[in-house]
Amino acid sequence: MMRGMTTKNFDPVRYSGRWFEVASLKRGFAGQGQGDCHCTQGVYTFDAKTPSIQVDTFCIHGGPDGYITGIRGKVQCLMEKDKAKEETDLEKQEMIREKCYLKFPTLPFIPKLPYDVIATDYNNFALVSGAKDRSFVQIYSRTPNPGPEFIEKYKSYLANFGYDPNEIKDTPQDCEVSSSQLEQMMSMPGMNEALTNQFPDLKLKASIEFNPLTSVFDTFKKLLELYFK
Repeated sequence: MMRGMTTKNFDPVRYSGRWFEVASLKRGFAGQGQGDCHCTQGVYTFDAKTPSIQVDTFCIHGGPDGYITGIRGKVQCLMEKDKAKEETDLEKQEMIREKCYLKFPTLPFIPKLPYDVIATDYNNFALVSGAKDRSFVQIYSRTPNPGPEFIEKYKSYLANFGYDPNEIKDTPQDCEVSSSQLEQMMSMPGMNEALTNQFPDLKLKASIEFNPLTSVFDTFKKLLELYFK
């Protein structure tokens, strides 16, 4: 078991595998750069030695024919001695005694983000919070199109945790990307480097100027567009 999640007796082995985001609320820093995402999915792999969960997240921007971006992160839980100083008002209210974070080891300029599996049955659904407040939540399904009743059921369930169901928007899962196609994409030269922020020389003919006020996620998207063109 991996302690630190709201869901009781969280089992990272059963949680591992592919999850499709079918609805989400994404405001604030954690949601930047994801407003045009279609077909968002996460592939979770548990590392018992650390212990931690590797997270490879992908989405297709703009529509089924858009470009794919991905990022690799790691979910780890706080040590006992660090919990008190990191506890939020919501966690005190819900009496959550431990907590976990998602961080991006190869992107140190991105702050670590809370990661909490609110509820899951491992085989069908998972509800994931990704912010210190109620600005970021995801409804996951093991299948890309579980149907509107499934989505509405878990939007309503999240109301019990203070989320407004009307603010949780459906994530289009309208891409014909199979597991084998995704694996093929992952084997493309440079994809592992892109996920881990190891960009080689792009060999551009001219310099590129980035707006310093642009978010880190938008800048990262620009680099990925250039790299895979």
